[in-house]
Amino acid sequence: MPLRPMLLSDIQNALGPALIPSLTASSAANDLYEAYLFSIMIEAARTEGAIRVDFRSRTQVNPAVFVFRTSPGYLHSTAQDYGYVEIEFQGKPVLEAHLGVRIAGASSVLHECDVCVLLQEEANVCRNSITSVAPRSARVILSVEAKFYAGDLGLHLGREFLGFLSDTSIDKSFFVVNRESDSIEKLLSHKGKLWEHKISPLNTTDVARLRNAFQTGFKDFRAKY
Repeated sequence: MPLRPMLLSDIQNALGPALIPSLTASSAANDLYEAYLFSIMIEAARTEGAIRVDFRSRTQVNPAVFVFRTSPGYLHSTAQDYGYVEIEFQGKPVLEAHLGVRIAGASSVLHECDVCVLLQEEANVCRNSITSVAPRSARVILSVEAKFYAGDLGLHLGREFLGFLSDTSIDKSFFVVNRESDSIEKLLSHKGKLWEHKISPLNTTDVARLRNAFQTGFKDFRAKY
């Protein structure tokens, strides 16, 4: 089976049969890939024991269509009825999982998070503000920088990720790619950063390792809060 339908199938499995994804097999590969990693994050929360994983949108409690962001924007954007997920663990602050939202670093510079999980309290501050406010990186629990490439990945992508990390204070940030890149992997490993490669429905062992790493992030959140 071609890769795009496989990505979409895994996305649909995470959403469940009652929810229609806004993406299709003809959507841009990078958009499908980010949504696919989002689905792995959701499954990790479920596996780690979340008592509630609910799909929401800006205006609906149970949307019929889950609208995935395909370009970065503010969490509170009203451009479309963007979907997000509420995640709750017993006795812990409620979390939200989003795609393609901008967050504020220590320098107040805005950075894009392809996938992020943050405290709902912080998300509500952004939604209720009359001005454009981005979530503070210190209130983000997990984030993913997603890279989907048909060809080789340049070392500059790893350096850009290190720049992102230097200005943010996220508990766990992952650099995730669909291919291998010796130079990036060597750089991030040397710096002690979190990365995963070959993440695709075709590589179940690598996907399981990433899901377990996300689970560890949720486990650490439960211990910390």
